Amino acid sequence: MAAHAVTDAPAIVWDGSTTGYAALHAAARDVTRWLAAAGVATGDAVVVRMPPGPLRIAALLGVLAHGAKLCWLAPGPAGERARSVLTALRPACVVVEGGGADELLDWYRSEFGGRVVDVAADATVLPVTPAPAVTPGDTAYIAFTSGSTGRPKGIPQTHAALTQFTGWFGTRFAMGPGARVAQWVSPEHDPALAEVGATLATGGTLYVVPDAVRVNPDLLVPWLAEHRITHLQTVPSFARDLLDVIARTGAGPRLDAFGHLLLMGEALPPELLSGLAEELPTLRVFNLYGPTEVVAATWHEVTGPTEGPVPIGRAIPGRQLLVLDENDLTCPVGVTGSIVVRSPYVTPGYLGSADRTPFRPVEWLDAPGAEGGWYRTGDLGRRLPDGTLEYRGREDFQIKLAGNRVELTEIEGSLASHASVLECAVVPVAEPVSGLVRGLDVHVVPRRDADGRPLGAAAEWRAHLRGHFGPLTLPATFHEAPNRLPRNAAGKVDRSRLRTATAAA
Repeated sequence: MAAHAVTDAPAIVWDGSTTGYAALHAAARDVTRWLAAAGVATGDAVVVRMPPGPLRIAALLGVLAHGAKLCWLAPGPAGERARSVLTALRPACVVVEGGGADELLDWYRSEFGGRVVDVAADATVLPVTPAPAVTPGDTAYIAFTSGSTGRPKGIPQTHAALTQFTGWFGTRFAMGPGARVAQWVSPEHDPALAEVGATLATGGTLYVVPDAVRVNPDLLVPWLAEHRITHLQTVPSFARDLLDVIARTGAGPRLDAFGHLLLMGEALPPELLSGLAEELPTLRVFNLYGPTEVVAATWHEVTGPTEGPVPIGRAIPGRQLLVLDENDLTCPVGVTGSIVVRSPYVTPGYLGSADRTPFRPVEWLDAPGAEGGWYRTGDLGRRLPDGTLEYRGREDFQIKLAGNRVELTEIEGSLASHASVLECAVVPVAEPVSGLVRGLDVHVVPRRDADGRPLGAAAEWRAHLRGHFGPLTLPATFHEAPNRLPRNAAGKVDRSRLRTATAAA
C-alpha cells in the first residue's frame, strides 16, 4: 500500500462511507502503536477478530507492519474450531473493535490468561514507535485449514510469499485504480488476504460486503449492481447461486460494470460457464487452483465454450508444477498423476508439527542449491496437449471397487450432469479394520419444481450412473438433502457433516 498511502484515492468503501488511502495508512499505523503499547513483539502471533469495515482492514495491515504473525478471524459464534486455533497459536493478543460479550474471548482469558486489545476503546494518543525490521523470510500470516477431517492445521506463510502473490494477483487481474473489488471471502479463508492485499497494493478500491449480504445471493446480486463492482472472487457453487438469481431477475444489464469473476476452491462445471456467458457476455471468468501450502498454484482464463472438465491452467509465476507417477517419474501427456509443486513460496511447514511427509523432495530433480521447497498436494491432475493442467480429484478420493480404481470426483461429475441434480457429493463407506470400501453414500440436492417437489429420484440417478460406468456396479446409497450441502469456512463441501445433514432417500 506504500505507493498509495499519501493519496486521498478511495481505498475502502463500507456502509456508505469511503476511507482514503492516507486515512487507512494512518489507522494502520495507530494499530501498530496499540500493539507496541500492549507489549506485542515482532514474531508474536496476533489474532484479529473484528466486524467488517475499514478498521478491520487497518488492523490487518497494522499487524503485518508490526512484524507480528497475523491470524484473521471473523467475530460471532466460534465453536470448537476457533478454540483449536487459539490453542495452537497461543497469540500474544486478540485485537477487537468494541466490547460486548464474547464467549471465545472469555474462554481465551480464563484458559491462557490472554490479552485483548480493543482498538476502539480509547482515543489516547500513543507515542510513535520505530518501525520494526521485517524481512521477506519472516512469517506474515498463519492460515488454518478447514478442519473438516480433524483438528485445524496451521499453515504459516512469509512476507515474501504474500507480497509476491498479491502483487501478481492485482496486476494480472487489473485490480488497480478504477477497479471496485468486492471483499467477499470470509477472514477464516486465506484468499481473503489475497483480495485485500492485491487491491490495496495496486491502487484499487475495496468494497467490503456486509455479512447479511455476503452469503445471500438474492441480496448480493443487487449489491453488486448498486456498487458497480468490477471484481468478485468466490467459489463455483456460490457463483451458480448468483447466476440463478441473475437469470431469474433479469439483472444482467445492471451488472454491466462486472468484468472479472475469479473462481477457486472447487471444480468449475462447464454448464456454469455457459450460463454466465449467456447472462453476462462481457464477463471474464478465471479458474484458479492451489493449496494454502503454496498460496496458489495455477490460473486459467476461460475464453470460449468448454466440453469436459475446465482446465486449471498454467503455473502462477514462482511455481513449477509437475505431474508424477508412483515412482516420481513424469507422467506423459494425458496420463493422470500426482500434482507436485516446487516453489520458494512453499510454506516452511505446519505449525507445531515436525511432519515433513508432504514436503518430501523429488530426489532426481532436487539439485544442490536449487531454489524452492517441494509440496506434494495430494491432488491428481493430467497435462493436456496444449500444456495446461486438468484437475482430476484427490488421491484420497480414489477408491477400489471390485478391483477397479474409481475417482469419487468422476462419480460426482457424472451425477451433477443429470438435469435433476443441483449438487452432490460422494462419501465412501469403508470397513473399520481393513479399510476396504464396501459402499458409497451419495448425497444429492435435487432441483425442484414450482411446488417444491424434487425433479429426480434415486432410481433415475442410479440409472444415470449405470449408463456412465457401464458394467461396473456402484454400491450406492442415495441420500436426499432438502436445500444445500453443508460447507466449511472455505466454501467447500464439509464431508464430515454430510451424514447428519441428509436423510436416506
